[in-house]
Amino acid sequence: MVREDSFVELSGIRLFTRRLIPDGSNRNPENPVVIFLHEGLGSVGQWKDFPEKFLERCRLPVLLYDRLGYGKSSPRKGKRGLDYIHREEKLLRLLIGKLSLKSYYLLGHSEGGSLALIHAAQHPEGLLKVITLSANTQEEACITPGIEKVRKLYEEPESKLKQALQKYHGTRCDDVFYAWCDTWTADFFQQWNIKPELSRIQVPVLAFHGHNDQYTSLQQIENIRQLVSAKKEIHLLNHCSHHPHFDHPEKVLAIIQNFIGQK
Repeated sequence: MVREDSFVELSGIRLFTRRLIPDGSNRNPENPVVIFLHEGLGSVGQWKDFPEKFLERCRLPVLLYDRLGYGKSSPRKGKRGLDYIHREEKLLRLLIGKLSLKSYYLLGHSEGGSLALIHAAQHPEGLLKVITLSANTQEEACITPGIEKVRKLYEEPESKLKQALQKYHGTRCDDVFYAWCDTWTADFFQQWNIKPELSRIQVPVLAFHGHNDQYTSLQQIENIRQLVSAKKEIHLLNHCSHHPHFDHPEKVLAIIQNFIGQK
């Protein structure tokens, strides 16, 4: 496996990217790439070894990047609005164009899954399939209590959570945390959902959700089941939290490998 880290310049901002390329790959730009989209507190590094495990099993090149405001990418400016994930989708499109990716899959976790689904609704020519891990498809009442528990952990003296996030986000750690925490618990965000987008998706979708998700209910994945008219595959996992790829990596990878291989 070859690992390449670099920055991509887009409209005055810099996005940190990481490419993972299987040994022996001919680097043909026509070959499909799998783009990983991280969660609302995430970064390239916080995927841990899951991308490497994915590459070993699926033998496809992987592209990861720190979303705007996260990790090593440019800082985010201004407060988030109701449409902030939709604005990030425009940036994703710019990144795909800048890198001249002709065909690709999207694999998104949590908020990254929302981003993947919003992108799919735009009917981009090169998108082959979408894979979501605990994707958010609407705001719901149970999200706020879960996030407030995390807020308390973050604000504890000598918080282990804060120390862990600082390893990836450095001095902007507070900005990352409170942008996520304050947005998802704000009154204005209670109306957020991507149901209209789900109904416009025309590529196959593979969706995972854990029965023990600490933030959301199964309504999130039921929206995908009910509203996506394209081919879809739904997996509800027992003994599984908001992180299916960490709780059940081999099972998740086997299902993804089979999904990608289907025609």
